[in-house]
Amino acid sequence: MKWLYNSIVAFLNVEPAGRNTPLSDLNQIAQTLRPGDIILVEGLSRVSNVIRWITHSPWTHAALYIGTPNDILDADLRLTVSHYFKGDGNEPLLVESRLGQGTVVQPLSFYQGAHLRIARPMGLSQDDAHTIVAYSISRLGVPYDVRQILDLFRFLLPWLVLPRRWRSSLFKFKSGQSTRTVCSTMVAEAFAQVNFPILPLVKEIEDEY
Repeated sequence: MKWLYNSIVAFLNVEPAGRNTPLSDLNQIAQTLRPGDIILVEGLSRVSNVIRWITHSPWTHAALYIGTPNDILDADLRLTVSHYFKGDGNEPLLVESRLGQGTVVQPLSFYQGAHLRIARPMGLSQDDAHTIVAYSISRLGVPYDVRQILDLFRFLLPWLVLPRRWRSSLFKFKSGQSTRTVCSTMVAEAFAQVNFPILPLVKEIEDEY
């Protein structure tokens, strides 16, 4: 089954050639970012096209800015980051959950040429930002939710190929799967640590009629 998983991941991650003209200035973004900021990415891959179609938004991926390795004052957190990132101590870093890789740390420069936006939570204290960053670092190495990969793949298949009863459960809350994650889930869980919800709370009410 591993070959099937790898094949699906590779298929979903295929991207066309990059844009000729960059839509974002990474140097300016790096100077503006604060730990706890969210970077929104307009992806171009097949999986990004699926997410764009589902959400009706150009922003198909989210990553959390944690600062540079030298910005991380907590020795244990800095050691954890150094295990996953071997680069320069002044490199601006993001923690994100990537399809096929799980939760990883990436330099901001990874998104050179991409279309990005900064989403900054208003009123977030430094202590809360530290808690959010600490949580995201603690998630490094957590695998991506395999069920979500299959769900994304289903959106690219016609119903004639896949029975209708196998409808996708994408974006539905599933209890008992806290050991796996997707990009938006990781970010939402990080902010939940300081009671700063960034996803709507939805309560299902059964029809009594």
